[in-house]
Amino acid sequence: MDTRHQVAEKNKPFCKRFIFSNLSKPEKVVHLATGQGWGVKGKRGRQTLYCLEGTVWVTQQGDMRDYLLKEGDAFVVSRPGLVMARAMTPASLGYAENFMTDTWN
Repeated sequence: MDTRHQVAEKNKPFCKRFIFSNLSKPEKVVHLATGQGWGVKGKRGRQTLYCLEGTVWVTQQGDMRDYLLKEGDAFVVSRPGLVMARAMTPASLGYAENFMTDTWN
């Protein structure tokens, strides 16, 4: 059985297709109601948020850009500091830290 999580690319910065080769399941899954938020202290390049369902708005401290993740999108934290996510629709957000990735096309 293949337990890798595959996340689709949507041509956004820091959103790539990944094979999470060392995860049998997300380290944490957060279920968010519309408008509900969740945050984590960012560790540059060592964490990934990935949208399992719904739509989630993501922003990180020190980055003027905002990111909209839809089901299948992934966001790799690129800066230290607070990372905030807010559900635009009912959503599930996966969280992984210190994982090994292989990019694929």
